[in-house]
Amino acid sequence: MSWIKEEDMKEIRSRADIVDIIGQYLALEKKGKGYRCICPFHDDHDPSMQINTEKQIFKCFVCGTGGNVFTFVQKIEKISFPEAVSKVASMVGYPLSIHQYDSVKVDKNKKYHDILSNFIQFTQYELNSEDGQSCLSYLKKRNISKSLIEKFQIGYAPNSDVSYRFLSGKQISNEDLKEVGLLYDETNDYVVFSNRLMIPIHDENGNPVGFTARRLNEDKDVSKYINTPQTILYEKGNLIFNYHRVKQSARKMNRCILVEGAMDVLAYEKAGIEQALACLGTACTSQQIRLLKKLQVPILVAYDGDQAGQNATYKFGKLAVENGLKFQIVQNKTLLDPDELIEKYGKDELVSQLSNTISFVDFLFDYLKNVYSLSNYEDKKNYAQEIYSYVMKCCDEYEIGMYLKRIKIETGFDFNNTQENKKQTKKEYRPVYFNELQSGRISAEKTVMAMICSSKKAAEQFQNEIGFFSDSVCNQLSLYCYDLYRQNNQIDIDSLLSRIEEEDVRNLLVELMNEFDFVYNEDLFNDSLLKIKECALQDAIDSLNNQISNLSNPIEKAKLAMKKNELISQKIELRRKDG
Repeated sequence: MSWIKEEDMKEIRSRADIVDIIGQYLALEKKGKGYRCICPFHDDHDPSMQINTEKQIFKCFVCGTGGNVFTFVQKIEKISFPEAVSKVASMVGYPLSIHQYDSVKVDKNKKYHDILSNFIQFTQYELNSEDGQSCLSYLKKRNISKSLIEKFQIGYAPNSDVSYRFLSGKQISNEDLKEVGLLYDETNDYVVFSNRLMIPIHDENGNPVGFTARRLNEDKDVSKYINTPQTILYEKGNLIFNYHRVKQSARKMNRCILVEGAMDVLAYEKAGIEQALACLGTACTSQQIRLLKKLQVPILVAYDGDQAGQNATYKFGKLAVENGLKFQIVQNKTLLDPDELIEKYGKDELVSQLSNTISFVDFLFDYLKNVYSLSNYEDKKNYAQEIYSYVMKCCDEYEIGMYLKRIKIETGFDFNNTQENKKQTKKEYRPVYFNELQSGRISAEKTVMAMICSSKKAAEQFQNEIGFFSDSVCNQLSLYCYDLYRQNNQIDIDSLLSRIEEEDVRNLLVELMNEFDFVYNEDLFNDSLLKIKECALQDAIDSLNNQISNLSNPIEKAKLAMKKNELISQKIELRRKDG
């Protein structure tokens, strides 16, 4: 990669233990000399990803995904390869200079991120101005410390004309201000946020994308909160507030807490809990569920105890179950939000509340009593059926009997003997994945490919004697190798991995790294070449046999038979020379 020096990449890789890096994202289990874990790249139930500590690579033996420490971070963070190298460098404290990225494609949204960053700095400055004293007083009243103000980049948006003078003074066009959601309309200079407490919102990678803003008075004719309108950067259904800060802390503490809004996140922070995040006041979406699943930690749903909070919990739970997200629900019977809970009972009460969790099924038993009237037969039946459906979707086998008994006590309906129950409670057999049995030629081609990765001599001999692989993925990998050999006499595997864009080609290389030591063995290489040549001849013979069997013209049959005999002679000659 021209924009990252090879010696830098080698040094970063030598410092970055793959177990330490992957362990920041996933829970690892020691297995023999290596480690294994649930694969985050497919819907995995049993640990199918293995980490080879000796070779510093990972490989999933179900979906086939594999690579080294850089490609793991690239794939799980959904970022470019150079960004992944930079991230790993920062994880291990390696000083990778930014100028090395001059050749990297510029982020097309950088201009918009920069505009929002400028406005964030402006609102932070205004918070400490004379006009910002009312906002500062509000923050002090809510016991939001200076350190929290700085951590969350909280600021104050003054009157619209003051903000507009600042933005226009930065030579930012009205068109761009509208694009980032700071103007409603590019034809006027009315800034969206005026006389409000400003809390920036970031995407999953920490780039600023918008704001949530609270009014500073109790004028009920003015919206309590307003968010950035939908823009090129901001689509609230794709964002989770505080996600970029929570990622490492959540994995370290093995939990994250889903709350209703940004102020609730700040309340948890005041109590010393740094794993809270919020879905920006919108019903949770499938994209937000995807982000939560990506954290690979248990989710504690801690919405408010009022009816609105309970309704939001119900909607979240249904979507989470549908998407296979594991979660528990924090019991809140106080009807208080986190800030009110701290004010009335203290921080310890908020902390201790997190240990009082129930399952979604337990939640449904109480919640659905507000949806269905159990004094009405049809409602009671619907109540029982809805709970039963989630028992069968969510519960382990040993839990099912307990919940079915509870349904019977609550409603009188007994699901124990239903055909559906008998079917669903049978042991679930998951498909077992086996690699296809490899033919002699495929096995030989993989051996040769491994030798090509380790020896320029092998690459040149293969090109001269055969030239191509029957397997298209092997062919593509060989082209990468030939390209590197044109520049050097040997291949650095990290450099090779960094160049490969196709996932199936990268996975093949990792498979070869698992199976072979990448040490050139001339006898094994020549034996494998011989096997490939023999297989190629046999394929040609089989093809002629097939053509001959489908011909009726004796002259044409005789011609093909002569060709076949020539191929048989070539095959015999191959073995004779080898002997």
